[in-house]
Amino acid sequence: MKRYGSLPALTIAASVLLACAVSATAQSDMGFDINVTLSKKAAARLAAKKEGIVVFASYYGDPKRNAEKHANEIGQISLEQKDEQVEIPGTGGHAHISGAKVDTKRLDWLAGPTKVNVNIASARKSSSDNLLNCDFIDGPLSDVQKEPVTLHCGLIEENVDTKLKP
Repeated sequence: MKRYGSLPALTIAASVLLACAVSATAQSDMGFDINVTLSKKAAARLAAKKEGIVVFASYYGDPKRNAEKHANEIGQISLEQKDEQVEIPGTGGHAHISGAKVDTKRLDWLAGPTKVNVNIASARKSSSDNLLNCDFIDGPLSDVQKEPVTLHCGLIEENVDTKLKP
């Protein structure tokens, strides 16, 4: 067996595989599902315009005292470089947020739970303006992982009361 330093090559390979598995597990543990429902008017408008829906998710948390230097302009730790975006049909339905973009190394900087913010907009295929006003999520990730959360959307002009979920 070939050796690198004092460790056999097989041990090094196993360590690398274990590290990859731990990273993949941590990222898969960040996923959750939502269901998007639409008012009748929103469904009709999106269908007429052949418009889609985009779900935006961002992960964040409060910093430990020794990690405050990593906080963003509003004092929170962002856990990814860019929001995760999932496009679904304009009819609404299921969206899976994977959490694949979360930088799991940043989890050590958090004092308290990982949090998630989810917003929904029209995909802006037919217009540069968003057409939808939707419920949203902003709170502990563990709260949205228990079961799929349903977020309802209406057209902006419908003046639908949006709700913080779950």
